[in-house]
Amino acid sequence: MGDKILDWLSGVFTRPAITLKEIAAARPLGWALFIFLGVVLLNAFASSANQQTREVLDQFIFTTGFTISIPLMVIGALVTAFLYLVISTGIIHLLARLFKGTGGYGGMLSAFAFASFPQIILAPVNVLTGLIGTAGSILGGLVSFGISVWVLVLQVIAVRESHRLTTGMAILVYLIYFLIVVVIPLALIIGLAAYFIFA
Repeated sequence: MGDKILDWLSGVFTRPAITLKEIAAARPLGWALFIFLGVVLLNAFASSANQQTREVLDQFIFTTGFTISIPLMVIGALVTAFLYLVISTGIIHLLARLFKGTGGYGGMLSAFAFASFPQIILAPVNVLTGLIGTAGSILGGLVSFGISVWVLVLQVIAVRESHRLTTGMAILVYLIYFLIVVVIPLALIIGLAAYFIFA
């Protein structure tokens, strides 16, 4: 099984469609969660080693008087990431089923977790950009944006392959998900703020 996991990890980079389809069919939930949370943990430690991140944290502690330890931050990152994965995948899974998708939740959760693996690149980027200064922050932001787009594309592929949808339908499912969790809540917040300001 170990060789297969390594093959899937490399396949996410080199042949994502076939790889994510295989993962969705195999449903290696334990390995998927282990890899997903491992990447989150690695990035959390890398961020804590970033000098700029530590300066922001020190400023936050100085301003608010609220002390937060690095281990607590790491645990919080793991719990938040796990809940986000489970809930977001569940919403997208339900939307895909509404559009006649045929996949299961376990398969899609596994594919989504593996689709996030390229974020492992952010760990060394976070460490290195912290040593460069302002230019490093700009470079790090660009790299982070690029990887976020890459993971987003992989997740759309995961929806398509796990639910046997067309590419257009998978994109539509993701757009509806984005509308539900981002646009509508943001519009409500802006609307409420405007009401209290101008009422």
